[in-house]
Amino acid sequence: MAFTRVLRAVVGAALAGGLVLAVSPTASADQVRDAEWALKQWEVPQNVWPITTGAGQTVAVIDSGVRASHVDLKGQVLPGKDFLTPADKGWVDHSASGQGHGTAMASAIAGHGHGPGGSEGMKGIAPGAKILPIAVALTGDSNNAAATSHQDVAAAIRWAVDHHAGVINMSIGNLTSSAEELSAVAYAEQHNVVLVAAAGNDSLDNVGYPAKYPGVISVGGLTKADTVWSGENYGHITVVAPAENIVSANNGSDTQYGMGTGTSPAAAYVSGLAALIRAKYPDLTAGQVVNRIIRSAGEPKGIKAPDAHWGYGVILPHAALTENIPAGPASGPLPQAKALSSQPGGTAATGSSGPGSQAAGSKSSSNGVVIGVLVGLVVVVAVIVVIVLLVRRRNRNSGGGPGGYGGGSGGAGGGQYPPYPQQTPQTGGYQPPAGMPGGGGGQPPQSVYQNNPYAQPQAQPPQQPPYGGAPGGGGHQPGR
Repeated sequence: MAFTRVLRAVVGAALAGGLVLAVSPTASADQVRDAEWALKQWEVPQNVWPITTGAGQTVAVIDSGVRASHVDLKGQVLPGKDFLTPADKGWVDHSASGQGHGTAMASAIAGHGHGPGGSEGMKGIAPGAKILPIAVALTGDSNNAAATSHQDVAAAIRWAVDHHAGVINMSIGNLTSSAEELSAVAYAEQHNVVLVAAAGNDSLDNVGYPAKYPGVISVGGLTKADTVWSGENYGHITVVAPAENIVSANNGSDTQYGMGTGTSPAAAYVSGLAALIRAKYPDLTAGQVVNRIIRSAGEPKGIKAPDAHWGYGVILPHAALTENIPAGPASGPLPQAKALSSQPGGTAATGSSGPGSQAAGSKSSSNGVVIGVLVGLVVVVAVIVVIVLLVRRRNRNSGGGPGGYGGGSGGAGGGQYPPYPQQTPQTGGYQPPAGMPGGGGGQPPQSVYQNNPYAQPQAQPPQQPPYGGAPGGGGHQPGR
């Protein structure tokens, strides 16, 4: 009753092949729920869902679409946007049957299960959240030959923001960047949306876009053995999450499930965690949600944050919801994206992507116009003042009226004008204060888990993380 399925990976790498399970909704033994090892390891049913299930939150899934009729997603998927078949509203997973990438991501985030009390089938980390599906073409799917364009991803991000998504999951990727896509990322950040993307599955020292854009949570992979998954792209990782043998809903039928490995489901888990935090702490900004995810993460002993492979560590849902973590600045610990002009070759320079850095870019034309107008006004005022002083001096020399300008009653001479105030120079990106990721002094708090393998004291992180890797070639590929 099984056959092999492969989930496509970001930047062209395929996920490890997994077993597709055609499980009946009335099955006595629930293989799917038993296979959700990540939720068991985090003790989510016992320690997280009593706090929040993410109710009231909307997570946009930019992917291949979602099979909204799946037994574990029915009623959970909002009308979305389909860039392939507009009438579908994102409710059809356009990836080949048995691949079901978008459906898999949606179920890992917000699957609600089925059966008595939702006790069977696939349950996501935030089963109370709603999914806003946005379907784009993914290269590598047998049903979709066209590459996912930067324009489509940019439009999808903006559409998600305009339709009230609080979190955007992007388990898709590309080794090149674009000014248009970066501008959409900046738009989302300016509108208080948490952005999460998978790092990619090619074992490259080069994380793909959109994960590499400033302000986006770049997610690497964790194995069942609590090691970094060897297939993850690295060098610009924010946090890691379970990525190996992740069970999920599939698009072959309303009762089909699959299993795969890659940074795609890892990103989905982080997106679900962001929804949980937003539900528990509705007054936090998107940047402060990111701060809570980073500061509650746990690292193996001997790893200094941010590590090229581990980032700031493994996400810990219970710790992220319960630890006493200062909210911090509204923009959070990561630099924020700015719209930049295109560079030769169709890429856009994004600057350093670590905390405490700033995206490089040209000054906006509007700022130049404002400065030019101000300088012009100063010149006009100065000319007028000089004329007035000359006239008054001539009048005084010829027995004119009492007192010079600014000189007091009967005083001589003009007053001193203060110099035109200098424009405040732009500093680097946000510099985290002492004790925050990327800042000097102090250490992030330890996890509240007593038996968690990551509950180790975290070493003081360096001010400049070892992010790097020049963009390479290649078109958009399907999500991890």
